[in-house]
Amino acid sequence: MLAPLRTTPWADWRGFWLGQVFDDRFLVCYFLPLLPLLMLAPRRSLRPAIVLTGLAFVAYVFGALYAAFWLGLCCAVHAGTERFARQVAEPGRGGRAIVLAWAVGLLAYFASFFLARLRLPEEMALWLWEYARLAYPVGLRGLAWEPDFARLVPARYAQPVPSLPFAVFVNPHNIGTAYLAVRMLHYCSELRRGTIPRERRTLLSFLAYLCYAPSLMQGPIERYGTFQDELDGCHVRRSWRNVAPALARMAWGLGKGLIATLYFIPVIRAHFLPAELGGAGGASYFSQPERIESYALLYFGVYIYIFWLYLEFSGYCDVSAGMARLLGYRQVENFNLPWIATSLRDFWRRWHISLSALLRDYVYIPLGGNRRHVTLNLCVTFALIGVWHYPLPQLLAWGALMGLMLAVNQHWVHWAQRADETGRGALAAVRRASRRLGPLPQVLAWMVTMHCFVHSLLLFFGGGAIYRVTWELIRRPLAVSWG
Repeated sequence: MLAPLRTTPWADWRGFWLGQVFDDRFLVCYFLPLLPLLMLAPRRSLRPAIVLTGLAFVAYVFGALYAAFWLGLCCAVHAGTERFARQVAEPGRGGRAIVLAWAVGLLAYFASFFLARLRLPEEMALWLWEYARLAYPVGLRGLAWEPDFARLVPARYAQPVPSLPFAVFVNPHNIGTAYLAVRMLHYCSELRRGTIPRERRTLLSFLAYLCYAPSLMQGPIERYGTFQDELDGCHVRRSWRNVAPALARMAWGLGKGLIATLYFIPVIRAHFLPAELGGAGGASYFSQPERIESYALLYFGVYIYIFWLYLEFSGYCDVSAGMARLLGYRQVENFNLPWIATSLRDFWRRWHISLSALLRDYVYIPLGGNRRHVTLNLCVTFALIGVWHYPLPQLLAWGALMGLMLAVNQHWVHWAQRADETGRGALAAVRRASRRLGPLPQVLAWMVTMHCFVHSLLLFFGGGAIYRVTWELIRRPLAVSWG
């Protein structure tokens, strides 16, 4: 357990800290030098300061070209939503307004997939490389004091130079565009309900909502009205008493990142990542589970993978929440001990809470919620969650599967409640008997919940791996017993 602590090059600032810790989601830490500017900004200047510091953060981390794209996209989306608001106010045009709202969200999301395939003219790219390296993303501009992220970028973006400015668009979930789409689903839905007054829809307020750097990349996804209310009152809540808890929260988040880097990344590279993305090039857990020698690794491999992602994502949210607390801003919590959930319903109230709540309010409930077609509503909602992560058939299938499992969970809860109310029948007798077993039923419910969620991720991450890994898990004990 202590070996990684002894062998880690703690003094290697560029290679270890910048190259391995402050990467991916923890790029948010690059905003820390700009945070004092927001803390010192007077109330009337807070929103302009949020916009300017947010764009400066985006320009340094993702490149000046991306910052220009982000500003242009946000202004275009604001113009589109204002047109949407006008159409909603006109009788008989609600249907067209809904189509426009979805178009705004899809534009924000699919722009990344389109731009990831673009290339600059070679002469322009070489000029930028020679005279304006800051047009390129951090870690890809060849500057001596920056980390080298070229090893993490697909080969088609590493060379030649004309592709590099568009390397950031490979993953829309790391650069804010995927979260912008969900924010616009919420924003346009509230415009349709008439809950956002005109004086709160100024371009400056809208840009502050989308350029607030601590949550720009990957959330949490704040509600527009709540965000503006927090900005209006955050100066009153600022206090020196917030400094220690805020720094502790950020340290806790970075601690999660260190654990992920030291203990989980070596396993991920050895058994999950292909060689072109920094993997060891050995047996692939998802595509070749038969080559995984350890049965324990075969069984718990997907647990390792998702817990690594949890440490990274929740750690990022902790850093973001710590920054917010220094500003007197009360950020929505995104995780609440999901690993103690004893049902899938309970799990999705604890995991990525801001996304789950938004899709519940703006997709699941409008479809009918618990009133009618519950199974269909859950499948549609989670299918959207799946393809929102990436438009792949396996993620659509995962969403449908998760929706079906949640529907079973919902029906079981209602069935059990009716049995408890009537007190008659075999189910009621079994439930009365189970209450005499102490914590055992809860432990079993927890085990079933974790297995259902985690093993469904075999389909999410590996597609056909849900069959390959499951078959290998069954085949090996049978082979031993028959042998």
